[in-house]
Order: sequence, then C-alpha cells, then structure tokens
Amino acid sequence: MEVFAEYLEMCKVNVVARGYDGKDAVEIYKKLKPDIIFLDLAMPVYDGIYALSEIRASDKDAKVVIVTADLKKELEERMQELKPTEVLIKPFDVEKILAILGKIATPVPMPSDRTKNALVSFTIEQALLEIGQSAVDEVGSRLYEKHGCYFSDCLEHPEYLSEILGEIFGSSHVAIVRSIGERLAEFEDQQPFSHFLFTIGSKIAK
Repeated sequence: MEVFAEYLEMCKVNVVARGYDGKDAVEIYKKLKPDIIFLDLAMPVYDGIYALSEIRASDKDAKVVIVTADLKKELEERMQELKPTEVLIKPFDVEKILAILGKIATPVPMPSDRTKNALVSFTIEQALLEIGQSAVDEVGSRLYEKHGCYFSDCLEHPEYLSEILGEIFGSSHVAIVRSIGERLAEFEDQQPFSHFLFTIGSKIAK
C-alpha cells in the first residue's frame, strides 16, 4: 500500500496513517477516525473483509473504500452486506482516485468574505510570530507606510506583502511564505486564496 499512499499524496490527500493488515486498519480507524479509509482486500492474516466488518460494527457511517484487483463472486454477497462506500479496482490511477474522492469527500467550506480577510491576516501574523513580535511589527508598519494597507488587505493585494517580505527578509522570506502556505493549505484550490498563495510565492520559483 506504500505506492497507493504515494498516489493519495499526489492527489493532495493527507495520509494520517498506514496499516499493514486488517487488524492495523481497524485500530487506526478507531484511534484516528479518518474522513476516509482505504482497505485492500488482500492483506495478510486479517484481510480487508475482516477490517470492513469491524469498522462497520464500530461506525456504520464510516467512509470505506475497498481496493482490489478482482472482486470474486464468493465475496460479492459479503460485500453487499457490509456495504463499502466505494470499490476501487486495480490497476488504479490518479483519475480514478480523484473521481472517488470527488464523490465521497466532505468539501472544505468556503469562508465568507469578511472571514477570508481575517483568516489571511491571522495566518500572516502567526507565520511572522515564528520569527518574533518584532517581525510582525516591522512588516505591518512597512505595509502601512508604503501601501496604506493592513494584513487584512493582503488577500486583495498579495503583491504588497510579497514586496515587503522580500525587502525586509531577502531570500529568507521563502520560509515565511511556506509557513503561510502550509497554514492555508486546505483552501489552496479556492479563489481568492489560490491567487494570494501564487503571488506571494512567485519569487520562490524565480
């Protein structure tokens, strides 16, 4: 399942844990309660049917995707009884995984306009606080003096933040940009966050 975990990470799925048999899978689910769990039917000792049965007994609403190369007829009746959320047939590819995730994943709610600005403002401050309060004060003062804006205005004007960070920290601003990106990662595919993250990170690619 290591290769499969890599596929999930390519799809920007946060893989919280990996199990190596059905018993591992059950323990991981009960401990971490992931949004979605992928189970390979062919696992040693305790197989995917065992894991699905135990997880269903613990949580009938669990989102469980069975991964298998061949859904044998003798398993079909048991599978119908246990009702996996989806079945992913090998060989799998990114498109298949994305299609399943699109059907069953819970979307990240889009914040309101006011909340977007507050979220970005808070995120910038928290990233700068990793350096110290003086960094927050210096960047905030320079933003206002040069562009008449505050942290909460940076969502609409990310170029101002990018410029000031470059002026104050030089090449070291890359670490700050990465910290901001990590904190906003769950919103990175949503406008206007994607534009904000692209703009402040544009100097990294140069």
